[in-house]
Amino acid sequence: MASTVRTRFAPSPTGFLHIGGARTAAFNWAFAKRNKGIFVLRIEDTDRERSQRAYEEAILRDLKWLGISWDEGPDINSASFGPYRQSERMDLYKKYFDLLRARNVLYPCYCSKEELEAERRSLLRQGKPPRYSGKCFYLSEEERKEKERSGVIPSWRFRIPHGKSIVLQDLIRGEVRFQSEAIGDFIVWRSDGWPTYNFACVVDDALMRITHVIRGEEHLPNTPYQLLLYQLLDWEPPQFAHVPIILDENRSKLSKRRKSVNISELREQGFLPQAILNFLFLLGHSFPDGRELVPYQELPGLFSMERIARSSAVFDSKKLIWINASYLRMMDAEEIKTGLKELFSAEEIERWEKEAGGSLRMAKILKLASEEANTLRDVGERIQKILFFKFSVADGEEKEIVKLFCSALPGLPVNCWENEEAMRNLLKKIQKESGFSAKRFFQTLRMALMGCKEGPGLDALLVALGRDKVYEKLCGQGRI
Repeated sequence: MASTVRTRFAPSPTGFLHIGGARTAAFNWAFAKRNKGIFVLRIEDTDRERSQRAYEEAILRDLKWLGISWDEGPDINSASFGPYRQSERMDLYKKYFDLLRARNVLYPCYCSKEELEAERRSLLRQGKPPRYSGKCFYLSEEERKEKERSGVIPSWRFRIPHGKSIVLQDLIRGEVRFQSEAIGDFIVWRSDGWPTYNFACVVDDALMRITHVIRGEEHLPNTPYQLLLYQLLDWEPPQFAHVPIILDENRSKLSKRRKSVNISELREQGFLPQAILNFLFLLGHSFPDGRELVPYQELPGLFSMERIARSSAVFDSKKLIWINASYLRMMDAEEIKTGLKELFSAEEIERWEKEAGGSLRMAKILKLASEEANTLRDVGERIQKILFFKFSVADGEEKEIVKLFCSALPGLPVNCWENEEAMRNLLKKIQKESGFSAKRFFQTLRMALMGCKEGPGLDALLVALGRDKVYEKLCGQGRI
């Protein structure tokens, strides 16, 4: 086996990048980086009906956005190991398919999809595993010729040897044994002239010198087929690590069709790439000392195969929100502004800044809006309220409170508009002199300024907006 660690992520471009696929990519990326190795991105696009270049582009875009970079891939070619799209590697697959045929380990199968499905259902009704019976193996030469004369194009199956124990030394699960009697003859080459997944990925992993395959446990049933192919092709297999699946909050398998777990959807919702990446490493993996928030630069160094759990991980949306909110609190105003540019147009952000009264005032509002926000989308919505909400106060106590505060505004010292503590003390003084309860007084002013009773502290809100903006929102244009 190659001395340099080489891992790979091999998505199928039949949909958007799912949280499970992103975790697989993150684990392989981190393992390669920690071991000063090579991380390969390979596109498995042999599903001609469902594969789309648009999905491939979206997957690459989401990986780059997360901060997962690769050393070799469809956009970073290597003369030694490329190309990196399976659809461009057909000559290689044909070469090794012909080699297997020459070694007499394959046989043609003429069964239609309907026949195979009927056989599968019959076995399930009998409580038996749905594996292929191998009936085409026993066809005579004349029967095969008759099938082909009638226009049936065969697929090609690998003949599973009987009485064989196939042993996998899994880096997470330990020793796993498969008995050859429990698995059916599998297709290597489809009737449409294209290789199957199990065959193509073995050829690719061997020729690309992949040393470690970290993947979801749903691929465990494929492993005995692949190990047999490695043996027949005289290749040393990589080391395998099968990571437990991700469950949803109801402890059912997390559906790929659930939009809220696609990386592109989370991005649109306003989640941060560093928060999602951090979260991925907590799905079935833990950090030393129970750490949960780990900076991007430290992630590869703290990833460990030994810290991957054997039990299934649960997608905890509340944990993701908490991590995202925590990262928001740690960002400065410029970083928040950069993040908002992915969700809101440059014209919109420019409008906010103009309404705020300049970049310095906008920076304060950005930080204030992020303090209780969970996502960048929340930050944008809070900014809209802080800057553009226009109140309408009915007669009564609300109007009296706003009017009282407006009358006090001209007398507030300049320094209180730059100091939250000074503003807080003045507000308490005005509230006590007003005769209204603190709750009634502060909620009314917050409602007048941004349209909600709950939100940032009134002192922080006033300092962020500044004297002129507060006066305009409360007292200007005949509001009271």
